[in-house]
Amino acid sequence: MEKLNFETIQKHQSFSTVEEMNQAVRGFLYKHKSELSEGTLKVLHNIWNHSLKVVGVSFAKYDYIAELVNLSRRTVIRAINVLVAKGFIKKIPTKRMNGKQGVNILVIQEYPPIDSLKNNMSPHVVTPNKTENNQSSLCENKTKPKNVKKEVEPSLQQLDASFLPDTVSKPFIEAAKPFFNAVDIYELWKRIVIVYEKMQLQKGLDDVIDVVIQAFKEAIFAKKRGKIKSTFTGYFYTIVYSKLIVEKRKEMKPLLYDFLNGY
Repeated sequence: MEKLNFETIQKHQSFSTVEEMNQAVRGFLYKHKSELSEGTLKVLHNIWNHSLKVVGVSFAKYDYIAELVNLSRRTVIRAINVLVAKGFIKKIPTKRMNGKQGVNILVIQEYPPIDSLKNNMSPHVVTPNKTENNQSSLCENKTKPKNVKKEVEPSLQQLDASFLPDTVSKPFIEAAKPFFNAVDIYELWKRIVIVYEKMQLQKGLDDVIDVVIQAFKEAIFAKKRGKIKSTFTGYFYTIVYSKLIVEKRKEMKPLLYDFLNGY
């Protein structure tokens, strides 16, 4: 049994980047989501959300997970055992400095991404996914077939930021308008709101807007360097998520790190 400390946690890091971890989780869900209960899905998403500091590794206590997903501790343990049985989560027992049993480190394992899984399937069983076909193409230069109607009319693409509703943060508009038109800025803003509502932060969205704008700048920088392999929208969503989860952890720090004090 390994000692519970940050060095041990770091040793079990299973992915180099958050995006690699995200691809693995999405691949696993693509293949197994229909087999999992609602509770197991909630637990998996919680482990996923808490595997950002050391990518792929969660060290939250079962009681803490149970509190966040509103399930019993027994249900959480049962859900984790299901994920372990499917080979997607590795459970590593630890002991505290005083020799008593510590928390179980939960390590997300590598899994083929969705594209790889699709390529390995027989053509006659693959059904086109409408959601994927309609993914936002912000910052993407894709050639569309002739005779395919564009999703956004040209006139809308020409709208500038002054057309945006008051619900969109003015500082965010100022940061985004050199790069996007009004329609695209609004789509990005909707992603920000989705992440913020998921986090259930005590702070208002205006209080973390600087963090959001920094995420936008990092996404733009990555785009300019050719580092984004998916859509800009998806990449931006991932960065915003990773930054706001840090803000959530700051708010929940006493609960998240209580195992260090032996509680």
